[in-house]
Amino acid sequence: MTALLDSSSRSLVFAVFSVFVVICLMLCVITGADEDDRALVRSDSRRLRSWQQGIAMGGDTTTVATVTVLVGMVATTGFDGLGVMLGSLVGVLLFLVLVIEPLRAHASLTAPDLLDARGSGGSAVRVAWGVVTLMVCFPLLVVQLVVVGNVAAALLGQPGARTGCIVVIGCVMTALAVSGGIRGTGVVMITKSAIALPVLVVAAVLVLHRFGGDLGRLLDAASLGSGTGEAFLRPGGYTGDGWVGAVNRVGQIFGMTMATLAMPAVLMRAIATKSPRGARTVGRWMLGELVLLYGALAVVGVGAAALVGTVLREAGPSAQVFTPLLLGRALDDGGLLVAALACVLFLTALAAVVDVTLAAGITLGRDVLAATGDRPAGRLDGTASRWSAALTGLAAAAVAVVCADWNLVVVSTLWLALCGAALAPVLLYALYWPGFTARGALWCLWGVTAVCVVALVVSPYASGTPTSIMPGHDFRLWDVTIPGVVTVPAGFLLGWLGSVTDRRRRPGGAGRPSGVTHARAVQR
Repeated sequence: MTALLDSSSRSLVFAVFSVFVVICLMLCVITGADEDDRALVRSDSRRLRSWQQGIAMGGDTTTVATVTVLVGMVATTGFDGLGVMLGSLVGVLLFLVLVIEPLRAHASLTAPDLLDARGSGGSAVRVAWGVVTLMVCFPLLVVQLVVVGNVAAALLGQPGARTGCIVVIGCVMTALAVSGGIRGTGVVMITKSAIALPVLVVAAVLVLHRFGGDLGRLLDAASLGSGTGEAFLRPGGYTGDGWVGAVNRVGQIFGMTMATLAMPAVLMRAIATKSPRGARTVGRWMLGELVLLYGALAVVGVGAAALVGTVLREAGPSAQVFTPLLLGRALDDGGLLVAALACVLFLTALAAVVDVTLAAGITLGRDVLAATGDRPAGRLDGTASRWSAALTGLAAAAVAVVCADWNLVVVSTLWLALCGAALAPVLLYALYWPGFTARGALWCLWGVTAVCVVALVVSPYASGTPTSIMPGHDFRLWDVTIPGVVTVPAGFLLGWLGSVTDRRRRPGGAGRPSGVTHARAVQR
């Protein structure tokens, strides 16, 4: 993968990326929290217009793994990769219909504010939510940094430079998160979307042009190029066959849908929407951006199967992260499209890591540290959140260096499982079930965390296969690799069971907010 770019294209990529980083730093300094430390944890993104907030939230759901691993999955497995995209879009629709408006009415910055307002919160719940949120954010940060580190090293033509790339990029992104605050990182996200979306749409248009605009020809060529024939258009290429494949497919779509409902960075911005009308405007822009984006990514993935499927098969699974770049080289021998797509990968990684780092830092400083310290829960100032964001970003870079050779699918499955099975059920129960209690929230958060970890430990991800974390051992109990069909129902069951067995549960529902708590939660 060392010949993806010639020297002139490589120079162009890093020149554009460097200019973008400098511009983003300037934007963060100018538009970020520059008045006092408390500004970091206020809803400064309210100064963004609703359509800008919608674009930023759409960008929050798009990570560098979406543009690389997901496109590679579509190119190599076909139907199953498209199923992941479908699950994500369904999750966005449910988020816009069920979550965004009621969430902003009860929370001031993080979701535990909602739990406090609805009578199912408290310090213990705030800490539990914060810890699980960090367990979602941290693996997501590690995956982003490893992917972009691999791509950067390949573009440099120096595979041994991967560690340095991860460290440098991690430090730059952490600096952006700490200096920008919510509003500054929102501007970064909007800028990224304004560059990445047109490039991906152009790549999709070029793919369609190569096949005369005939989708039938494109799909036939993809089936042939993938080496799987008609199986490319049928389920099972990634999830497997038989009952295991069926469980994996249901868990894949179900888990992805639920995870999209509770992504921490998206929730952070949803809480900061201006009004119910503003929330609807945000939703329209967010959905429009993602429909266009996933449509372009689907065409790019199918086009990669048609044009570079043989190269991907010969290079093995590790080459999936380079799928967009390989396609760009096949479509444009001059290297301009490859350079543009490489810039998209860098910018997507930068924006995603910046926002997730900020969300993790605010959660650590405002929910975990505040709830376990002397100050009231949710009242910690911006200084601690800044230090928390810096610590989270630097720690993620260090862990990414150590885990760079791991199977990243395992890490991705962990954060998706926790987000969809622990955070999403608590969020929905708190919004729509008056009888939901703090005990139910704790059972769901801690119980599902244990269930997810056990499900992955006894799966082929941990042992029994050459790609496992411990390939020399075999303690598998089942062959299911996507446990969403088990973990998500377990989350709802534990939340319900903990609530109905709570002796402190008040008749008529415990979820009605007290006046003082509610007033404090809705303060801006």
